[in-house]
Amino acid sequence: MDCIFEAKEHIETCWRAIEKCSIDGLAQSQFVGAMLYVAFNHCDGIQTLAQKKNFASAYALVRPMLETSFRAIWLHSCATDEQVQNCMEKDRWESAWNLILEIEEKNDNAPILSGIWSDARPRLHSYTHGGVEIAIRQLGNESSIAPNLSDLEVFQLMQTVGFVSWMVLGEIINLSKNESQLGVFEKLGEGLSEWAFNRERQPLQ
Repeated sequence: MDCIFEAKEHIETCWRAIEKCSIDGLAQSQFVGAMLYVAFNHCDGIQTLAQKKNFASAYALVRPMLETSFRAIWLHSCATDEQVQNCMEKDRWESAWNLILEIEEKNDNAPILSGIWSDARPRLHSYTHGGVEIAIRQLGNESSIAPNLSDLEVFQLMQTVGFVSWMVLGEIINLSKNESQLGVFEKLGEGLSEWAFNRERQPLQ
């Protein structure tokens, strides 16, 4: 599907921007940057696996992608220095839902993240831990074992990857204070509106 390659181009452009963003040497800044980097790597991994039609492994990464992204964005946008230090030392986190609500309230965001999480949450455990939801998506036609995802499911996966990776890029640009990459960020946002959130391009169920 075209959306897989649209997502590939999007991810590659994000990577080039990230490579130009340097983060100061303070331990907390480095930790937040590392979390954002991990989140983006999950986005990249899902797109790469989807391009190879390895949807079993791609879907297994959806939960880590979302939870790491929420944690990383929360660390940068909402957490106090004390909270960041506590996460570094104890590796204990609020639930994803609580982090999302705090992010959306603090940044006065539309409830996009909460919508993504609410839609995906019932299936995430099964995807990541080898349950029914991931297995039934490998049952093809005529008793064959092959990926059987609908075009809409693939589109929604790439839509989520595109949006989450764009948000993470914005946090990295802000953390690095590299305003020269804001133009790239804005252009990528315009591109998302065209390929990921254009209803005319969304497949039917």
